[in-house]
Amino acid sequence: MASKPGILTDWPWKPLGNFKYVILAPWAVHSIYSYAVYEESERDLGYLLIFPFLLLRMLHNQIWISFSRYRTAKGNNRVVDKAIDFDQVDRERSWDDQVLFNGLLFYIGRSTMPSKFVHNLPLWKTDGIILVMLLHSGPVEFLYYWFHRALHHHFLYSRYHSHHHSSIVTEPITSVIHPFAEHIVYFMLFAIPLVTTLLMRNASIASFASYVLFIDFMNNMGHCNFEFVPKWLFSIFPPLKYLMYTPS
Repeated sequence: MASKPGILTDWPWKPLGNFKYVILAPWAVHSIYSYAVYEESERDLGYLLIFPFLLLRMLHNQIWISFSRYRTAKGNNRVVDKAIDFDQVDRERSWDDQVLFNGLLFYIGRSTMPSKFVHNLPLWKTDGIILVMLLHSGPVEFLYYWFHRALHHHFLYSRYHSHHHSSIVTEPITSVIHPFAEHIVYFMLFAIPLVTTLLMRNASIASFASYVLFIDFMNNMGHCNFEFVPKWLFSIFPPLKYLMYTPS
């Protein structure tokens, strides 16, 4: 919890506890039903794959958590040479809230945007993937940098971002331990490439999945508290620092 919690700190479904996943049930069930019952021309593979994709993200994150704790216990190449305390473990138990939030917004977006933009996305479109990469490395990174700077201003830091920095010995999933309000802004930022490609009609299932998994991968790697990217790699290829970051 932040030192002076601001508005929209808690997730809306916090009172549901472990039953929070029921909020996705109507869409998940409907996606399966519609794919099984509708005519082939009306089936939407992208809609059907949203829920399995959320499960894939959770598995991906859990693999990083397990690997990081193994390396932390082993004690090799730690960035912060300390043990993880129980308060941090308890504080970070709700890491799946952000996956749930993203899934909810994917379902809502698919249900509310005009069907010509979101229904029956192709599996692959090269121009869409290139556009996602350009938009992320340009406006998204620029806006993210300044938003992150703003979060370290004492007003926002004490009300929101201090919650994230309460974890001294970071784990991969520390990357997504933020108040609800922060995640709203993060989603708006990272949605820029996705919504743009939808509106330009060059989005694909691959561009959505690869972009979200890329963000997950980089977040997990950047907070895992052990270093495995050699420094000489950045010396050989300096632009790499604009494409990735490491724990140290």
